[in-house]
Amino acid sequence: MKTIKIILIYLCFFSANTMLLAQSADIPADIVSALDNGNAAQINAHLGANVELVIGVKNDVFSKQQASGIINEFFQSVKVQSFQVIHKGNKDTASFAIGTLKTTSGSYRVYVLTRKQGAASLIQQLRIESSNE
Repeated sequence: MKTIKIILIYLCFFSANTMLLAQSADIPADIVSALDNGNAAQINAHLGANVELVIGVKNDVFSKQQASGIINEFFQSVKVQSFQVIHKGNKDTASFAIGTLKTTSGSYRVYVLTRKQGAASLIQQLRIESSNE
């Protein structure tokens, strides 16, 4: 009888942990893949209605349409070689990733912040800044 109680407690604990992990957001693999391939259209598909964007001299909150244009310009001007996630994390419905984007014209530090809205994780902030590497 005692063994059954221990097993039931273990199952309840394990189920609760699994549900908590399932609820926590993570940067969608599509976004990481898009950065790795320099695919602006794929990134743009994950933009929120308004995006805080820092790319070159552009530093403001832009509408999805404006941000799409700026991201397209950036990826047309550089040839991406690779993107590597250095650090990532999440809390509640928000998640972030920090990584290095290597291009033929140099390296960039990338910061992406997403928030879960319904079933989708949408980009709220994207920073692509020159790196000193």
